[in-house]
Amino acid sequence: MAESFKDQVDALTGFGTTENDALADWLTAGARSILNVLPLNKLQRIASTTTFQDSQDVEGKKIIAVMRKDENNSSKLMPCRQVSPALKGKVTDSSYMEAASTSDPVYYIENDVLNVVPTHSDSNSSSLVNIDTNITVAHGATSITNFPDEAEYAVVLYAARQALERKISDANVDEDIELVGALNAQYQIIDAQYKEQIQTLQGVL
Repeated sequence: MAESFKDQVDALTGFGTTENDALADWLTAGARSILNVLPLNKLQRIASTTTFQDSQDVEGKKIIAVMRKDENNSSKLMPCRQVSPALKGKVTDSSYMEAASTSDPVYYIENDVLNVVPTHSDSNSSSLVNIDTNITVAHGATSITNFPDEAEYAVVLYAARQALERKISDANVDEDIELVGALNAQYQIIDAQYKEQIQTLQGVL
């Protein structure tokens, strides 16, 4: 049976604690942070697709791609280019070079809502390929749903750094200088391992 994230953090830091809520928060923060730095090829494997008409709430979503059916070309899905909300007037006016068309659709995001231009009469005319960045990670879990398997250890290392920061803070309160020194050295090791993991995931190493 796979080891829980809590046990993995404890093995790295000795943070055997009843502060399970704090540990879950650190694991969740780590997973969300790592999603934001992963390369596209790793995100595409875990992306989901949502169909919609002309607008879609995208709060908490990392956008991979937006597409729209071209009603003038056998309803083939055409990639949408992103534009600034400041251009939302121009993209609907054919007299401007920024104008959108059925073969060259656009999208803009305003107030966490994604809007596709031109509008369409089909309720499933547009597709959003995205990652849910509002994921949560339980301390007792052994895996993370809709998350790259190879990135899970980086989440453990992120939480381990946070656990060590807590231990360093507690040791400072107790004015245990020797322990603070040892914990700081341990933190430097875990921090280096975390950064190396991120670089490996990004294809830098």
